[in-house]
Amino acid sequence: MTDAQAGYRLLVAKLRRIARLEETLKLLEWDQATYMPAGARQHRAEQMGVLAEVLHRYRTNPRFLALVDELAEQLGELEPAAAVDVRETKWRTDRLRKVPADLQAARVRAQALARAAWLEAREHNSFEGLCPHLREVVLREREYAQSVAPDSNIYQALLEDYEPGLPLEYIEQIFCELRKPLAQIACSVNELSKTRRKQTTVLRGHFPIHDQRNLSYFVAQQIGFDFRHGRIDESVHPFSISIGTDHRITTRYEETDLRTGLYSTLHELGHALYEQGLDADAHGLPRGMPCSLGVHESQSRLWENFIGRSEGFWRFLLPHASRFLPSLSGVALEAVLIDVNEAAPTPIRTEADELTYNLHVLLRYELERKLVNLELRVEELPEAWRHGMEQLLGVTPTSDREGVLQDIHWPSGAFGYFPTYTLGNVFAAQIMETAEREIGPLLPQISQGRFSFLLDWLTVQIYRRGQSYRSLALIQRVTGAPPSSRALLDHLHRRFDWWMEHGAL
Repeated sequence: MTDAQAGYRLLVAKLRRIARLEETLKLLEWDQATYMPAGARQHRAEQMGVLAEVLHRYRTNPRFLALVDELAEQLGELEPAAAVDVRETKWRTDRLRKVPADLQAARVRAQALARAAWLEAREHNSFEGLCPHLREVVLREREYAQSVAPDSNIYQALLEDYEPGLPLEYIEQIFCELRKPLAQIACSVNELSKTRRKQTTVLRGHFPIHDQRNLSYFVAQQIGFDFRHGRIDESVHPFSISIGTDHRITTRYEETDLRTGLYSTLHELGHALYEQGLDADAHGLPRGMPCSLGVHESQSRLWENFIGRSEGFWRFLLPHASRFLPSLSGVALEAVLIDVNEAAPTPIRTEADELTYNLHVLLRYELERKLVNLELRVEELPEAWRHGMEQLLGVTPTSDREGVLQDIHWPSGAFGYFPTYTLGNVFAAQIMETAEREIGPLLPQISQGRFSFLLDWLTVQIYRRGQSYRSLALIQRVTGAPPSSRALLDHLHRRFDWWMEHGAL
């Protein structure tokens, strides 16, 4: 065994130890968002801060850093798979070694307190209670960005936590390509929504939460979610989190609207399927980790929208849904498709249709860039939000809960995260085009409940590759073309044409 090989074996052991600490921190985060009693908020923030400091010190231990540096100089002596692990670990440690441990602990504490304050502010429909906590989060994220990349744009540094190596210019290019055509579609949707005569509300009414839970479990199981290594719970803001080989989804049900819980489940299911499809033998190593948040979001958006709103999916699901929810018996397939593909302006991002969704993301992207660049004060957010919604979508939030308090991302310190939703849509459209070309028409398979054809293909093409490639290179390799907005715009124009024919009359 060469020195490089011996060093790599030691690195694997250390990375897996780090992974166990990360998983423990994630478990605390999951509990905070689900079942933790409100009175434990302050103490939980301290717990998470202490663990984050321990984790950071382990990641930046001089002996560990020296090992990573030594292996980075020996890449040519390692197998290609091992070289991937070293390359990606080196990139991350070079960023983290610049961050003081006390700053990392302060970031986690600030985020934990802000998440708790967000829950209370949302409940009381008042942004004021969140303001001081969000100011602290913004301050800490700026300090973090200046530490990891002192010579870089602050927003670029934050973006790379979610999209390693992705130039900010690429994000700008994508939004530039999408802004005008999406604004035109949104304008048409707004006008049509005012004169629309056909009102289809078959998925709105009274749907007992217990029955919705059973339907969500059924859908997840049929698509391929492994409940031996996962579970579904509920939270104010749905999310997916992986705690080692324990993959947890949370969703949010509304008794009066079946779509909310079902599509939240499908979205988070897409994330969980990606995590369950990673290379188990490389757990804790970059090869066993998701490529990026944009690629991760491509999977949530793919299953939620490209599959979940398709005719094939509902041809399969409707008869089964009628067993769980008898009120759906006798409902026409076309009526369901109109309801799940409804195009109408809404102030809520998670309830937005495909045609207007990316404008919600664009607004958040523009606001968060201004926040971290100190071009917008936290206190000015509600008004800036309302103005942006009016300009981009032609709707005005009626309250803070319906406006600036609807997302948990900023209290969680997730600046640079929002663009990955649109990146996910861009990637998903291109991936789906390729899947149709390589597997063949998916509609006949999906309509029979045969999801494994697509899931197996995604597992081989994307999931098992982990971080072997950065996001743009991965999409190029999978699809044979550089990622662009073309496939997404084609998809959205088809959706718009369908809506004009079936739902807008």
